[in-house]
Amino acid sequence: MTPGAPRDFAQVDSLRRGLEVLRLFDLRHRKLTMADIGRKLGLSRPTTEKLIQSLQSQHFLQATGDSYEPHIACLALGRAAKKGLAAGQVARPLMRELSQRFGVHVTLSTRDRLHMLVVEHCVPAGRVQLGLTTGARFPMVVSASGRAYLWGQPQEQRDELLRKIEADAPSGASRQLDDVYAAFQELGKTGWCYVAAPVATHTASIATPLKAGSKFALAAMAVSVQVTEAVLRGQVAPALLAIAERIALATDDED
Repeated sequence: MTPGAPRDFAQVDSLRRGLEVLRLFDLRHRKLTMADIGRKLGLSRPTTEKLIQSLQSQHFLQATGDSYEPHIACLALGRAAKKGLAAGQVARPLMRELSQRFGVHVTLSTRDRLHMLVVEHCVPAGRVQLGLTTGARFPMVVSASGRAYLWGQPQEQRDELLRKIEADAPSGASRQLDDVYAAFQELGKTGWCYVAAPVATHTASIATPLKAGSKFALAAMAVSVQVTEAVLRGQVAPALLAIAERIALATDDED
């Protein structure tokens, strides 16, 4: 080991911890106290304070009273990341057309650890967003998008993700995994899966990966009684598959 290695390792570890602090913030957790951050990451108060000070000095965090929230440097990174996603740019007008045609929410999402992260979201006219705006995250295992994403992965990667989900899940996870495998069977037959009430009562979703091995899943969610399960399965699903194929062909799924 070179003389500088221990110090370099400490710097890398500090960077990792700083990034973990930033990952704690999302649409549901816009502000966190120092105690919140330390508790969630299992850090001592002095370590948490040093990390927060470093992130503040580089404009990644700012103080608001007794709490902290993401600052302008995070905004610049997020905008740059989104602009660089060709799939999102190609998908947006197609998603909007599908959303308005059937009165459904349409999302393009990708994996973030054991969650799905919304990259693009189209809302039908006159409807609320349901918290599915760009940057929203939701558990992979319970969502149609997550199940479609899992099914689209190579077997080895899929099995590894399922092991992590099972290890991370609380009691009752076996029922969730049973539902996941049932979704796999439906995906194998139709190319899409159906999940009832993934976000709230009286909602239902269908989802498909853009293609085998895809980094993205495309989903449509019904939020009104007019869009019944029969409509989702019989009319929206074929349109969703057609759009997914067009996006994948236009971008080669950014592989």
